[in-house]
Amino acid sequence: MTVTFALIPAAGRGVRFNSSSNAGVHSKVFANLAGLPVLRRSVNAFSSHPGIDGIVVVVGPDELDLARSILSDSPKIVRIIPGGQSRQESVFLGLYTLRELGANHVLVHDGARPLVTHDIIDRCLDHLKLHSTAIAAIPVTDTLKRASEDRTVSDTLDRENVWQSQTPQGFHLDILLAAHRAAKTYKFFATDDASVVEEFSWDAVHLITGSPENIKVTRAEDLDYAEAILRSRTSLQATRVGTGYDIHRLVEGRPLYLGGIEIPSPDGRGLDGHSDADVLLHAICDALLGAAGLPDIGHLFPNTDNTWKDVRSTELLEVVARRVREAGLEIVNIDSTVIAEQPRIAPHIPQMRKIIAEVLDLEETRIGIKATTNEGIGALGDGVGIAAHAVAGVIQFRQ
Repeated sequence: MTVTFALIPAAGRGVRFNSSSNAGVHSKVFANLAGLPVLRRSVNAFSSHPGIDGIVVVVGPDELDLARSILSDSPKIVRIIPGGQSRQESVFLGLYTLRELGANHVLVHDGARPLVTHDIIDRCLDHLKLHSTAIAAIPVTDTLKRASEDRTVSDTLDRENVWQSQTPQGFHLDILLAAHRAAKTYKFFATDDASVVEEFSWDAVHLITGSPENIKVTRAEDLDYAEAILRSRTSLQATRVGTGYDIHRLVEGRPLYLGGIEIPSPDGRGLDGHSDADVLLHAICDALLGAAGLPDIGHLFPNTDNTWKDVRSTELLEVVARRVREAGLEIVNIDSTVIAEQPRIAPHIPQMRKIIAEVLDLEETRIGIKATTNEGIGALGDGVGIAAHAVAGVIQFRQ
């Protein structure tokens, strides 16, 4: 049985990376790219691919907590481990972890290469069914010059049959691990894993076609280029929108939860329901599930299941966000309206936005919350209950 893991080394310090828009970011893999960290986008491509059984991420020892926080709800993450002093050492440590986990095929992919597509991953996986190696690469199209130390041209290289190496690089695990062991023994250092196999294995390294868009973020300006590529991909896709609505009756003896926070109730009443009955979060959950084409909140968290009895709805929203991302979709924004005669909602909106943004791993500017009354009309106008409407936008980048 073939067990295929993605190994994503992301422990580099990115010494050439310096961006004023990412002040305080120590490593390029944690820089913001169109609303998500670079590393998260790299991981998402593999977590949403059905041919990948698990993912191991290698980061700097001082960045473990940060990596865990941004990848906490990422499906298929099995381990996040500390790396070594070099990329090669980090991969070596990751390979031993993969062996412990029972993997026999591995796709090594740079954490700073966030635009890899499912097509490239497919080609690597298909090639590994027939061969022991498969690395993504593109033919060199520009004229290549070799320079002297003074930056004058010493000669022009023949570009015929010259390819530029990318990742993912796929291998049968035992072959790559043996090659890395030999490299460690003989103190051989290389800039990619294919070079290690070329040096210490009889197995030929096979090329599969990568993509010019599969860039590695090395400098700050690469983020602008990467974002432009993402925008071009989204232009080929229709944004998917979902709507949600929820309403609950107010009853005595219940705390009042709205938008993930507890709000003081002037008459001591809270919303009645199986969970904490947070109508705003429930409406957002249904909007997200609808946008993803998934069953609604009642199917996902039935009131016959005591697992969800009195649970905070922030936990339900976390589950929904994970399901949406497992479906290969990215959450773009939320807009919502709370309808209540009392209490006054507006003073609590900033805290609600903050909580929802944290749960969904979005910027607060992507969360819209408005409050209104029912002008004394009907049951809501009589203060019998509270209702909420929500709209969610999601998008699926071309993979």
